[in-house]
Amino acid sequence: MLQVTRYKFMRYVQVVPVANIPFGKNQFFTYQTSEEKIKIGQEVLVPFRSLALRGVVWGFTEKPRFKTREVDKIVREETVLGKNERKLALWMSQYYYCSLGLVIKLMLPPQVKKGKDILFPRKIRDVKVKLTANQSKVLKTILNSRKSKMLEAKVFLLHGVTGSGKTEIYLRLCNYILNQGKQVIILVPEISLTQQAIDRFSARFPGKIAVVHSRLTKGERLGAWDRIRSGKAQIVIGPRSAIFAPARNLGLIVLDEEHDPSFKQYDQNPRYHARTVALELGRLTHSKVILGSATPLVESYYEALKGTFQLLELPQRINKEKMPEVEIVDMRGNFQKGSRSILSQKMKEELNKILVQKKQAILFVNRRGAASFVFCRDCGYTLKCPHCDVSLTYHMSGSSRLLCHYCGYNVSPPAFCPNCKSPYVRYGGLGTERVEDEIKTFFPKARTARFDRDATARKDAHQNLYYDFSNHKIDILIGTQMLAQGWDLPKVALIGIIAADADLNLPDFRSSERTFQLLTQVAGRTGRGKERGKVILQTYNPDIFVIQASAQHDYKLFFKQELKMREELAFPPFSKIVKLIYQNYKKDKAEKESSRLARIFRNYIKKNKLALTILGPAPTFIPRIRRRYRYHLILMFPPEEWAKKSQVLGLAPVDWIIDVEPESLL
Repeated sequence: MLQVTRYKFMRYVQVVPVANIPFGKNQFFTYQTSEEKIKIGQEVLVPFRSLALRGVVWGFTEKPRFKTREVDKIVREETVLGKNERKLALWMSQYYYCSLGLVIKLMLPPQVKKGKDILFPRKIRDVKVKLTANQSKVLKTILNSRKSKMLEAKVFLLHGVTGSGKTEIYLRLCNYILNQGKQVIILVPEISLTQQAIDRFSARFPGKIAVVHSRLTKGERLGAWDRIRSGKAQIVIGPRSAIFAPARNLGLIVLDEEHDPSFKQYDQNPRYHARTVALELGRLTHSKVILGSATPLVESYYEALKGTFQLLELPQRINKEKMPEVEIVDMRGNFQKGSRSILSQKMKEELNKILVQKKQAILFVNRRGAASFVFCRDCGYTLKCPHCDVSLTYHMSGSSRLLCHYCGYNVSPPAFCPNCKSPYVRYGGLGTERVEDEIKTFFPKARTARFDRDATARKDAHQNLYYDFSNHKIDILIGTQMLAQGWDLPKVALIGIIAADADLNLPDFRSSERTFQLLTQVAGRTGRGKERGKVILQTYNPDIFVIQASAQHDYKLFFKQELKMREELAFPPFSKIVKLIYQNYKKDKAEKESSRLARIFRNYIKKNKLALTILGPAPTFIPRIRRRYRYHLILMFPPEEWAKKSQVLGLAPVDWIIDVEPESLL
């Protein structure tokens, strides 16, 4: 009998593996497969060197001249990356000068067999309020808008004071978009804001929301991913990573508190900014993009004044409620009177009033721990981390420890100075734990709690603290910038800012802006009820313009002064910045390598007559982290030279960290 030999029909596909392949190197690898169902955008498992890696099919190709390996298997039958998602991934790889494989890793569903649905029962009653005249005008403008001539998406900067009703506008826009059968992504800064957003949106749109954030289990993340991709979840809520949710029929993207630095991923590649990615995603999907804030980024407001974005303003609180009264307390007088307390007499008096009236207060200090440094009073020795050039922070909660906030090193507090054996070891600076300790000393009957990274380390700790505070199980909440925005609680009658100028003198071009934003946002947490709230702002620099502008809730005054300074120094928005960092366990090697690259850059700039400015090389603000010495270079590109970024950055070796448009120069 004649035996028939069946030959497999081979197809050849280009796959992007989930691997950290340096930008500038080939990102696409050719594989063969006999699978007839394979298609572009599918997730596959492929052999890569000695590993089996996840990857995404990017396209089909002709049979190559070289020998190819075979696709191990198709992981999911449906596509995981659509056309727009692949375009966005390519754009991010090029814009942020990073591996395409690491970009698509952000977009892939988690590796787990079965997803788990999360139910969001209504915890509050949905109240549809009548819009103010300003709100109605803003909503009408957005709904009647068409694409910008400059962008393929219509971008709005919604500048509204705290308590002006921005969230109600988001809710009404969502209703309009959902009625068109489209989806919405709502980005909020930090997981701490997500619970309040969930409550507001689930009350208005029960069963239609999905939450995406890092504290979900893999099963919960897969469940959310599937619901979004299928269209069952029409509204996605989460921090920066939610911008990569698989919303295939997108109509609206909202960045609430668009100024917040947590929208920038700074500690690993890709070092993207969710705001910039949202603008590109809006362009690709022809979606409306809303950037909302009481204190917009200087760059955003500048673009709005130029007409790149459309500026919409809500200058008053709902029902024309007054902004909180701000009283500046000069702490120099407190010190001169011999007081060593971190609380001024005025602060104590106002806290006492709040407790008597059975209302609530928030105390803000942008440091966690009990003391930011520990030193010897006799010889001046300061205890530092042996792996990082940074002081150890004293933490009282749990077992008392000295902790490094950069590498996690910890040790018991010494009874004697390690340097001179003196018993006079003292604790300096302040943090949330020290504030809580002092509050318990002066107000022993007050119910207090902390809201910082230490207190919210466990899953659901954020929402438990939020519900306890909103149900008045806590009288005084002490926290860091995690509670600086988004909380809308009518019983909060007092805000106490312990050290308003703590970050003002940091050597960073954003230090004034960050201080103004934090002070204004924290102050906005009070006066949300029928009575006008009050803010006690403690400072050692009461006359500087940032403090005065914050006390007056005057963003335009701050913007005018800040823009003038930025223009004089050619900082953004008058330039675009790239920060390059080199790390090495040997200090001299780090110094030599950074000097070598600086010379290469300067020679290239001179030869090609580019108008770039180079700052450095210099040690970073913290010169050593995890035993590695760090040097950085700052490249400042005028807007007209930005298109040449890739050619310039191509001169940097692959072992340099490249941070495009960094949030900070520290």
